[in-house]
Amino acid sequence: MSIRLGNPDRPSKHYKDMAMAALRSDPALVRDAQHGDKRAFAKLVERHYAPLLSACRRMLGDPEPARDAAQEAVVRAMLGIDRLADPDRFGAWLTGIGLNVCRSLLSVPDLQNGSLEMLLDEGRLVDPVSPASTPPEQAELTELAMRVRAAIAELPAGQREAVVFFYLAGLTHGEIAEKLGTRPGAIKTRLHKARSALRAPLNDYEEHFAVTNQPTELIPMHVAELRRTAAADPLPARHIIFLEDGDGGRRLRIWIGPAEATALAVILDDVELPRPGVYQFAASLLTASGAQLREVRIVELTESTFYAQAVLADDTAVDARPSDALTLALVTGAPIYVAAAVLERCVEQQEALRDLIDEAEGAPDDAHAIAEDVRKRLAEELAEHQRRS
Repeated sequence: MSIRLGNPDRPSKHYKDMAMAALRSDPALVRDAQHGDKRAFAKLVERHYAPLLSACRRMLGDPEPARDAAQEAVVRAMLGIDRLADPDRFGAWLTGIGLNVCRSLLSVPDLQNGSLEMLLDEGRLVDPVSPASTPPEQAELTELAMRVRAAIAELPAGQREAVVFFYLAGLTHGEIAEKLGTRPGAIKTRLHKARSALRAPLNDYEEHFAVTNQPTELIPMHVAELRRTAAADPLPARHIIFLEDGDGGRRLRIWIGPAEATALAVILDDVELPRPGVYQFAASLLTASGAQLREVRIVELTESTFYAQAVLADDTAVDARPSDALTLALVTGAPIYVAAAVLERCVEQQEALRDLIDEAEGAPDDAHAIAEDVRKRLAEELAEHQRRS
């Protein structure tokens, strides 16, 4: 469970402060660590160690040296935390230190933009051949590695760079975008095109090498409830979407803004509008353009903010706020999925935000109550229009 703090999907300042006190942001922890707070530095490492280790394993291809490299990176980061100019970049900074440690272990030059030297000579895009492999297996894996590298070498420069940084160096879309001077969305597009281009030449090797996104387990869920808390001066009412899996065993709560909640209630309670709303208009645009919303995904939870994607039939993934993506899913009938990692993170945060969870579960108004307010307002507007006419 968590709260979306980004505007407009956010709770009141009072509850925002409560959440932020329980879930310290990276910049706040960095500032404390720079003033000698060892616990703050330990929390930062705990938060970002998994991607650091993953990047080292991608680079070295062997778990033992990777752990040593990650540990060395942590030590270097602790000694150099005072030199970190951008507190928001701690995760990328720590991973960058780890990759530099790995490069020194491999005795190869720095990975340059657009360079395939490391990929072709020292890359680990496929698992290294196990000493226990039979000669035929070793020959097959060697051929696979050569074919993978040859296929990537044929990609256009921009796609090649994205593949190298994403699959070899283990960088995120945002980190690659910053490195290449573009937007995360452009990196996602490059990777999508690269996967499509690589699918044909690597088709015979799908058993060994799947050219896909990093594996993400997705759990089917649905909008179970929309609720509104009672306003208590000076705090306004808050609105919460409840998602559940098929048997109700897993439950996810997302706080949204009042306008987004109203739009959602209109759909959930079948309110008849005098003209199409924004989400009905968006769905009509998709249909008119020949596109189709295949599914909606809640894919990430960073600190206290959820991130969603609207996935089209052609595999194009469009970043969105959860409130917008979920409402569009209800309009179009598209299925909803939540990444298992997001659900796990919410469970971890559950005790820290127990008061907010209890308030959400006890919120008195449901979607019907919110929809009735809309019907009442529409009736008043119609009566006023008729009076003036």
